Amino acid sequence: MKNVWDEHYERPKSKLAFPDENLVRLLSRIQPKNKKALDFGCGSGRHSYLLQNEGYLVTACDTAKTTIDLLNEESSSIRFLHTPGMNLPFSPNEFGLIVSWGVFHYNPREDAKNLLSSLYESLDEGGYLLGSIRADGDTHLGLSQGKMNLADLNGGYAETYSLKDLKSFLSIFSKVSIGYSERTPLGKLEERICHWFFLAEK
Repeated sequence: MKNVWDEHYERPKSKLAFPDENLVRLLSRIQPKNKKALDFGCGSGRHSYLLQNEGYLVTACDTAKTTIDLLNEESSSIRFLHTPGMNLPFSPNEFGLIVSWGVFHYNPREDAKNLLSSLYESLDEGGYLLGSIRADGDTHLGLSQGKMNLADLNGGYAETYSLKDLKSFLSIFSKVSIGYSERTPLGKLEERICHWFFLAEK
C-alpha cells in the first residue's frame, strides 16, 4: 500500500527543482574534510544535486519508493537508495556531511531520535549535520493529534518542535547553531509556515 509520501511525489507540484536558500547559506559556512555527503529524506532530489554541484560525492535516500525510482531513471552519479525502515544501510563515520531538510518532524519523536542517533554514528568526526524542523507556531500543516490536514498529505503524521525541544534533540552534538524562518503561503496571509534550521557539528 502506498503511503502519503509515495502519492505526494506522483504530483508534479512536489518535484521542486530549486534548493532552500537557508541550506545554501549554511553550506557556505562549512568545509568538511570528508567530502562524502548524505541527503537524508531527499524527496525530489533538489538538495542532492546541490550537494553534487558543491563538489560532494553524494548518497541520497528516501522512504518514498516513487521518488527514488524516478530519480534512478535519471543519468547521475548520485547513489539514490530506498530506505523504508529504521535500519539505515550506512557505515560508521561514512559521511563528512549529512543534510536532513524537513524530515525529522514527520516522524514520532522517539523514531526521530533513533534516526538522529543512527545518522550521528554515520557522521565522521568533525562532520556536520545541516537540517530543518517544523517549529511551534506553524499552522500550515493543519495538525490535529499528529495528523496533517493538507490536500496532498492528508492523514500523514507530523509534529512541531519548540526551541527547547530542538536543543534537547540535538544535544548529542558538540556544537549547534540554530536559526528560524517564517513565511506565509501565497494568498493565505493568515497561515504560518515556521521552521527551525540548524548547523550541528560532531
